[in-house]
Amino acid sequence: MTTTVSTTHTPRRSWIGAKIAGLALLGLGLFAGGCNNAMKDENAALMQENAALRERLTQMETNQAAMQQQLAARQPGNIDDGGWTQSPSPRGGDRPRAAPRETVIPISGDILFDSGQATLKATAKKELDRVVAQIRQHQGATVRIEGHTDTDPIRKSNWPSNEALSKARADAVRDYLVSKGVSRGAITTVGMGASQPKGTKAASRRVEVVIVDSY
Repeated sequence: MTTTVSTTHTPRRSWIGAKIAGLALLGLGLFAGGCNNAMKDENAALMQENAALRERLTQMETNQAAMQQQLAARQPGNIDDGGWTQSPSPRGGDRPRAAPRETVIPISGDILFDSGQATLKATAKKELDRVVAQIRQHQGATVRIEGHTDTDPIRKSNWPSNEALSKARADAVRDYLVSKGVSRGAITTVGMGASQPKGTKAASRRVEVVIVDSY
């Protein structure tokens, strides 16, 4: 008795194998595409975080320069009992030159702004009008506006840091003062963030308008 082996299924097996290989290649392609999209999303997130860190570093450097300037102006050795400082000069007959005098006007941040915001409230304008009146009494003075926050970290607002929020608030106060006739060129703004807290969080949230008289 002769046994015959049938080969009629060989082409079908080849077709199935080819189909399986095609599906495998398609799956690899989809997996690679998904990985590529994930890498793009991660790269975009890293770029955004890097930009926020650069902005915060720039603001911190600005704050440090402002604080060093304040400390230098308040050094006890530079001011005598009458509030004067002597300028080094080879001529002993020169008159002493007066050191700059600062008038600090603190304004509660809760009066000026809603929580986490940098848009002036309606109640803020009456308070700032009083500040404008005081500035006008100091002919030729410059004005430094310092924004301050409490120590709570930023969580729900659109600002990347307390420094950025405090700078935006100082800028908002500056814009209002300019709208009331104060020279923009005489005003500088700085965001101090939480670097100079007060006794309470409410007291820490403030804007300080510093009028600097130079004699």
